[in-house]
Amino acid sequence: MLVMGIAVLTVPAIRKQFFSVFSSGSKKNTTYITDQVSRGPFRVTVTEKGQLDSLNNVTLTSKVKGYTTIISIVPEGTMVKAGDLVCELDSAILVDKEKQQQIQVTQAEAELKQATENVAIQKTQNDSDNSAAELAFELAELDLEKFEQGESQRDINVKQGAITKAQEDLQRAEETFEFSKRIAKKGYKNQNDVEADRINVVKAQIDLEIAKEDLAVEKDYVQKRKLRELKADVLEKERDQERVRRKGIATLAQFEAKLKAGQLTYEVENSELERFREQILACKLIAPQNGQVVYANQDSGRRGSGEDVIEEGTEVRERQAIIQLPDFSLMKVDARIHESKISMIQEGLPVDIRVDAFPEQTYLGEVDQVSSVPISSNWMRPDLKEYKASIKIIPNGADITKLKPGLTAEIEIRIEERDNVLQVPVQSVITIGTQHYIFVLGPDGEAVRKSIKIGQASDTTIEILEGVEQDGEVILNPRTHFADQLIDLEEQMALERKEQANKQSAGGQRKTGSAKTQAPGKAGGKSSGKKPGKSSARDKGNLLKRLDKNSDGKISKEELPESMRERFSSMDANKDGFITAEELSKLQGKRPPSGGQRPSGGKRP
Repeated sequence: MLVMGIAVLTVPAIRKQFFSVFSSGSKKNTTYITDQVSRGPFRVTVTEKGQLDSLNNVTLTSKVKGYTTIISIVPEGTMVKAGDLVCELDSAILVDKEKQQQIQVTQAEAELKQATENVAIQKTQNDSDNSAAELAFELAELDLEKFEQGESQRDINVKQGAITKAQEDLQRAEETFEFSKRIAKKGYKNQNDVEADRINVVKAQIDLEIAKEDLAVEKDYVQKRKLRELKADVLEKERDQERVRRKGIATLAQFEAKLKAGQLTYEVENSELERFREQILACKLIAPQNGQVVYANQDSGRRGSGEDVIEEGTEVRERQAIIQLPDFSLMKVDARIHESKISMIQEGLPVDIRVDAFPEQTYLGEVDQVSSVPISSNWMRPDLKEYKASIKIIPNGADITKLKPGLTAEIEIRIEERDNVLQVPVQSVITIGTQHYIFVLGPDGEAVRKSIKIGQASDTTIEILEGVEQDGEVILNPRTHFADQLIDLEEQMALERKEQANKQSAGGQRKTGSAKTQAPGKAGGKSSGKKPGKSSARDKGNLLKRLDKNSDGKISKEELPESMRERFSSMDANKDGFITAEELSKLQGKRPPSGGQRPSGGKRP
């Protein structure tokens, strides 16, 4: 039976009642411990142990990377105000690192400035190079235009003018030569003068040919060559303009990449400097609120936990809790609820709280939070699943300022409270499978087993919905007196469940099986399970095996339960001091039906 909490009930105290079986009418035989079926207030609660803590609890932890040492800390229990220094950690190493990092930041800043200037210079250089390339291109175009529009025709005209002059010189030389020949015949010039004039004619002819050749060369070669050179120069200057632009972009990209790297380097170095400065500031733990200093030594009492006691000189790691500042005006209880009870716990349920240090005072609370996932289980009980619950203590006139974190408290969560509920003690109810039974004393003191229907349950009582009336006498120790009857009942119910499962299985096979029809006798024999005779024989064998502790195939008086030893002589038919399987079979054949009544004392005849 599941125990769900402590029930505070007004029920009659359990009392021993003595019922007698008169053999001669004078002697009374004490047999059962009983209690009455009562009707009254019924209260379902969940009771657990927990630990007090502040509802507004600030924990100061070490924010220094790695490990550091506590060099000063205020005494535990000291009342501090917001802004007070409560603990100081060793920052000497961090101060040295901060100075070294400052040098790195200065160097990174200088490199960043240089990279910035290099980018600006390169941008200006790119503008100048692009302008020069553009100017060279424009001049090349002008030279081409000048040649095509002026210089080409001018050079041809010069060559043609030379030919005209050579022709005139030749004509003049020929006229002179003819004149010299005429006057030479008259005797006015000698032969040498005539020869000189002839030579002048030849020379003028040669000059005329040279002038004509110069004109032909100018037209066929010089003009074409110069035109090609000028056009090629224009194309080259155009290409050079694009080349200069791209080269400037590439060079500028390099300087910009260096500038970006310098910016990132500076940011990283500066961020590292700020981190060191934050770490230095983190070495001083400042109280964020008013409260009492409590050292975070929860784990220090466990041997081998690896946690040192918080004190000056202790080495602490990053994120390790050092000091807690609880607000004593708001307190709570941290408890663990077993998984079997968590479905009943809801936020807002009222809670009665009793602190072990102040047992005379009861505090009022309510469920504040319930975890939706189980917390880590104990390594000794890996199958144990518990859920964390937070119980807020409500000021109801009780002095909660004297409560301290860490005190042990007992919480009683009130799940349900009703009046006029029919109930019996939990120890009087027997559960077998899904059925519940109770043994009631009749008017003549005989024990009668009844099937009942139950409702809610507490630690001490169970609600009865059907099966028993008020003021009836129930037996509180039925398993002591009716162990054999309960064992037989368990076996009978197990057999019925198995036969029912076999019938259902057989019905399913007939519905989903093949189209071929089997013989009714064979189908029924296979699908309906074992025959009754065989089942009975197996049940007898199981009972013999269960009672035969030394496995010798027979049962001695010492091997029987105490409630059956009084009937050993009647069970031992051949009086050999042992009960055999055959004798046990004969006795079970005489057993009355399960629902029937048995004689007083619950013993078989």
